[in-house]
Amino acid sequence: MVDCHYLEPTTVSEVCTLLAEHGDGAKVVAGGQSLALLLRNGLIQPSHLISIQHVTELEDITASEEGVKIGAKVTLNRLIGIDDAHPTLRALSDAIKAVADPQIRNFATLGGAICEAHPASDITVVLISLNATVKLASADGERVVPMRDFVTGAFATAAQPGELLTEVIVPSFDLTVAAAAHRRFVLRAGDYPVVGVGAFVSLNGAGQCQEARIVVGNCSGAPVHAQEAEARLKRNNIVGNNGVLAAASELAAAHVAPSSDPMASNEYKIDLVSVLTKEALTEAVALAIG
Repeated sequence: MVDCHYLEPTTVSEVCTLLAEHGDGAKVVAGGQSLALLLRNGLIQPSHLISIQHVTELEDITASEEGVKIGAKVTLNRLIGIDDAHPTLRALSDAIKAVADPQIRNFATLGGAICEAHPASDITVVLISLNATVKLASADGERVVPMRDFVTGAFATAAQPGELLTEVIVPSFDLTVAAAAHRRFVLRAGDYPVVGVGAFVSLNGAGQCQEARIVVGNCSGAPVHAQEAEARLKRNNIVGNNGVLAAASELAAAHVAPSSDPMASNEYKIDLVSVLTKEALTEAVALAIG
């Protein structure tokens, strides 16, 4: 049995006040899919559990000039099919469809999935490829952190004591010339992937790559941003150019140094990075040219 105080604030301001008051002994709980396992196994022993179940301001999904803003308490199931209303989120919707099962997705929240910072998280990989940012609130105010900087290692984030992740912002982009895609390889449906790759490309009228992002998951504690592979694509014509896409995919594979684990050897993971990167890039290019 967990011996702690259970608190139920109704606003973000109240949550931040409680976090400041109770310090490191306080943990925030939303859907509880990850936190419940830690509590049950005695891996954490908080003095206070702060439920955000009744903080309804964290449940909104809105579009603005910045892009699409998604409240931290939005459940994963709500994000499946979100690309019908917000087409730039297609890759995120596709990735979430493969997360666990409907029962878990009905409780698990976007903010919780991000803050868990699991090394194999498809959600983190896709959000970094989409150049997303997260908003953090505390008793001292708010700050915005790029997703690429938020996850700092395995189960570790840049959130400071007393901070609450309140919102994810995915910037808009021109769907007629840009697109994102995601590929993953799993041993069993619903599992975390052995390797996951997110890719984003933006083209000019001549089919040259203006912008590219390639992000690899589960090959390090934090997602790997394959910048050398991105540089291989930029200013090159990548429409129908399998040679450039293959070269970038090989560079992405050379950029990672995964460890072997019960799911796969490090050599197999490196091969997967090459294959999945090319598949994700090929799909992103196809979507970008319509």
